[in-house]
Amino acid sequence: MRAKLNDQTDEAGVLQRLNPVSKLLAITPAMGVLMLVTDPYTPLAFVAFGALVTIVLGRLSPVDYLRVAGPLVALAASFLFVYPFVVGSSAGTSSDVFASLGPLAVRESGLRVGVATGLRILALSILSLLFVLTTETESFLRALVQNLGLPYRIGYSAIAAFRFAPKMRSDVETIRAAHTVRGTPDTDSLRDRLHRMSRYAIPLFVNAIRRAERTALAMDARAFGAYDERTHYRTYSITSADITFVVFFWTLSVGIVLTLWYLEALGTLTILR
Repeated sequence: MRAKLNDQTDEAGVLQRLNPVSKLLAITPAMGVLMLVTDPYTPLAFVAFGALVTIVLGRLSPVDYLRVAGPLVALAASFLFVYPFVVGSSAGTSSDVFASLGPLAVRESGLRVGVATGLRILALSILSLLFVLTTETESFLRALVQNLGLPYRIGYSAIAAFRFAPKMRSDVETIRAAHTVRGTPDTDSLRDRLHRMSRYAIPLFVNAIRRAERTALAMDARAFGAYDERTHYRTYSITSADITFVVFFWTLSVGIVLTLWYLEALGTLTILR
């Protein structure tokens, strides 16, 4: 049976219309390779490849994408500033000093390792964004239940738990508004924030218990967990579009690795060292 995603419009990108499991299968081998490479060229190629596929096939705004990926770039760049000072040569001897500032010495081997490590983490993050930015959590859990055999008791319980977060956020806004009406000051000092958290804790805890009881009663009224199998309002299956995307992504990933190997830019894999 083909997947019927009635809530997906024609304006959504290709990635949004795919089965979440197929996107996970597509990026997993590439992420496995990235965890083994030691050169900077392979992760740099996958950064460009992953970002391009996410923006084009996901029909995302490049500005919005860069806003999300910006902190990841900063995280990767931090390795470039740390590793050169702490990493020596792989043989255990002191490597050549690239630059020095008083007692601090920037080592050449540390600079290479820092660049490779930072780019590798950035590449893994960019590939993760391909999945995260185009997949709803509930859709992913439903696909795991239907396609990968995850017990529906676990999957649908996790869906119910994820729905608590936005409701608790709404509860916080309601409690804050109630305290404001009563004339409680809403300042931003650390002491006031701690005091405000203590005032919010009890009503939030009570509301959470009440909502959990209602959810349990609703699930029990629908005979949740009474049978080994259950029907699904929205079905997910692997379609020809999913297979095409997986083959496309795998083919280009292999092409990137083989091209770098042919150009002798593919470093030694850590599993072979």
